[in-house]
Amino acid sequence: MGIKTFETRQNLINKLKSRELQFDDDKMKEVLIKYNYFNLFNGLESLLLTSRDPKKYKGIKLNDFLNIYNFDKELNSIIVNKLNYVEQRLKNSIAYHFTSQYCNSLNDTMQYTNKSNYMNPANSRTCPYSTRYPFVSEQNYAIYHHFNDFILFKPYFLSNLINKNDYIESGFYTDLSYTPPQGVAVYRNPNNVNNSNVAVPFWVAIETLTFGESIRLLHYLKDSTMTEVMKDFGLPLNKRAAFLNMFDFLLCLRNSCAHNFLANRFRTPTKYCVNNLLCTVFRLNPQNTGNRISVLKLYDVLKILSFFVDLSDLKSIFRRIYLKNIFSLGISKGKHLNYLILNRMGCPKYTSWMKMLS
Repeated sequence: MGIKTFETRQNLINKLKSRELQFDDDKMKEVLIKYNYFNLFNGLESLLLTSRDPKKYKGIKLNDFLNIYNFDKELNSIIVNKLNYVEQRLKNSIAYHFTSQYCNSLNDTMQYTNKSNYMNPANSRTCPYSTRYPFVSEQNYAIYHHFNDFILFKPYFLSNLINKNDYIESGFYTDLSYTPPQGVAVYRNPNNVNNSNVAVPFWVAIETLTFGESIRLLHYLKDSTMTEVMKDFGLPLNKRAAFLNMFDFLLCLRNSCAHNFLANRFRTPTKYCVNNLLCTVFRLNPQNTGNRISVLKLYDVLKILSFFVDLSDLKSIFRRIYLKNIFSLGISKGKHLNYLILNRMGCPKYTSWMKMLS
């Protein structure tokens, strides 16, 4: 196809006119200032083209693109809020149960930075799952092989935590009665002088971790802590592998939404494999890549998300786009467009989406 070169907005307008898209020039100029051309047109054109060679949009209006694009952005926004809630719930659970077991006295405040309080997946002495750890050649490669590189175990974790977060002040977390035990992070001020009287509680520090770092931390929890965390989500410890795998796909979705990629084009990366139990329980329909079950579309990942949060408020935006497309294009063309949109997201049946979101 070749590398796309820069085009002026007027050239883009002329190109869309030659493809018979219906629009007002002033409105199109406004749209090209507000929106990314690639996402709005290239990202959606396969849904709306009536001819591919040459490209033509017979009977298609600018508003048809905008309707789908705005639907996608609203969907993206709601999903992000749902994922933020799940992330916060996960962090709260980890911090509470880990602290209750390992950090329940003043001198143990920083025990969350002590590697001996976690299990190393690659070490069979600390991890009962080591020899059969899932997906060590795929999404769990770094988690399995680079335990010592985790952010909490870095030599200057506490120093970086304080120095890089303005709202965490060393003075507020200084206690002359505190003495750091062996194996935990110690604060070194900007002048490279150690201050052993500084300790920041886990429930403060965990808020600075990314969603991905929090999920990695989940892998390292010993069974005693993991059991309590999983209870908070209504699952027993023997579902540990499936539980961790669920978060793999929530992270993929979170990363996609955070980068403002089109939700309707969402796919999980091919390196992410799917646990067989998840396929059975959620009736997932992953694509096969090589000899493994892999890529999931939005419909399946929302099924997983629905385990953690209520998705019923998504139904209204699906209803709106469904009706807008029919109203704009007529029953036949509108239904066909709805089929294409829903199919791209993993399930062509509108009734199945409504049932899943209930």
